[in-house]
Amino acid sequence: MMTALVLAASVAAAPTPSELEPLLAAVLGGRVEVQSIRCQVVGDPTEHRCAWRQKKAGGRWEAWSAILARDGGRWILIDRPGPRSRP
Repeated sequence: MMTALVLAASVAAAPTPSELEPLLAAVLGGRVEVQSIRCQVVGDPTEHRCAWRQKKAGGRWEAWSAILARDGGRWILIDRPGPRSRP
């Protein structure tokens, strides 16, 4: 049971697409469509490593990630988002 509690504490709430898309659009310049957002706390409890799927211009979905932080009731980008490398 303790393992489940530790695991649950490391998985963070994630921004909704309607919260993340405008942040990405401001940085990337243009409309952005995302889905399947997942985040984990990294160090500071307000900082989260988030991963999501982002639609490319050709319609194909691609894995992206960035570090985000909770600032009061809103999300902010900590680093520049980019495509995730595949293992």
